Amino acid sequence: MTEAGDDGAQAFFKALRASFDEILAAGRGDPRLVDALTAQAFQTFDRNAEIQSEGQPDPACARGCDDCCCLHVSATAPEIFLAARFLRLTASAFARHGVDLCAKLSEAHAQTAGKSQQERFASCLMCPFIIGGACAIYSVRTLACRGHVSFDRDACRAAAAGEDAEALLSGAHRAVRSLVQSALQASLRDAGLDWSPCEFLAGLDRALRDEDCEARWLRGEPVFADLREDAAVAQDMAATFDALKAN
Repeated sequence: MTEAGDDGAQAFFKALRASFDEILAAGRGDPRLVDALTAQAFQTFDRNAEIQSEGQPDPACARGCDDCCCLHVSATAPEIFLAARFLRLTASAFARHGVDLCAKLSEAHAQTAGKSQQERFASCLMCPFIIGGACAIYSVRTLACRGHVSFDRDACRAAAAGEDAEALLSGAHRAVRSLVQSALQASLRDAGLDWSPCEFLAGLDRALRDEDCEARWLRGEPVFADLREDAAVAQDMAATFDALKAN
């Protein structure tokens, strides 16, 4: 994503969409498909966010800074299933330290279900995966989390405390995140897979409770249909995906 302007962004989107299409065509039915899709998404985001943010101030985000970790987070099915795998694989290791992340998730989901984005932030209910100011699932964190980068820690703290403050966020990270997630969604839709994002904790709680959830998703079942976010936005996105593919 080195070209400037809308043409560069569109070229980046199309190239990444084609890459996701290839992964889906080669791996449909393969249990490693989620790993391949998320690896492509995360690596592409990390590489291009670094390039696009050259010349910007250093991010203020660091271990111990969790002021934004009470925000509403949207995620696609592959991101949700990757996190579910991580939690299953690490459950025994966390349990040895007296931490049950799945139980923390269920409790947090029960507390946040039905809350709007504004209500969620105002409630200051912390993400269940924050332990000692650090993210316990950092290596598999969502694109939404990766793309939320602040340059002003004091402003983040003030906003989290309810003060009239607005943190300066990285537009480069946000733009790259949007393009990567949109390309992934477009390819999933073309492959006949449930593609609309849903609230991360709700989707993850379901994926952990239903051991067949990922397998059913791979068969094309809309396993998160009732958790989907704004239907009107999804319709607009679908129309945009079709228009871009036709060009």
